[in-house]
Amino acid sequence: IRDLLSLDAAILDNLHISITNIGFYLTIGGLFILTMSILSTNYNKLVSNNWSISQESLYATIHSIVTNQINGKTGQIYFPFIYTLFIVILMNNLIGMVPYSFASTSHFVLTFSLSFTIVLGATILGFQKHGLEFFSLLVPAGCPLPLLPLLVLIEFISYLARNISLGLRLA
Repeated sequence: IRDLLSLDAAILDNLHISITNIGFYLTIGGLFILTMSILSTNYNKLVSNNWSISQESLYATIHSIVTNQINGKTGQIYFPFIYTLFIVILMNNLIGMVPYSFASTSHFVLTFSLSFTIVLGATILGFQKHGLEFFSLLVPAGCPLPLLPLLVLIEFISYLARNISLGLRLA
């Protein structure tokens, strides 16, 4: 990660503003997503353009995957987040495929922060929905009582290791 533009503001004491290459390429990815959304807007036309058709087919594909994996009503709740996450990762991966460009999704800082926030959010949602029964996730079915403390410890470590493994798989 390199600084592309660095600014030191003497007015506000120790203010240092820098634009790094990862921030620059994430901004380009966001602008591409915004451009694709504007191009695919149909504006109540009877005939869709190619951008609109591709956006609708991508939307329908992701929607069917989410509602098939999660039940229909719950899938509808989480679909906007999953769709947005998919589009952001897809666009930044496509930008990284351009020769001599910077692949922002190949850096562990970005992928680990994404995976950490997703697992943290899933844990918070689990506690909100299930309360203390969420800890039953750490107890394997049919576990003998003498092995319970050891298996709970192993399951807890594997639950925490999901952050690192998800971050590494994204990178």
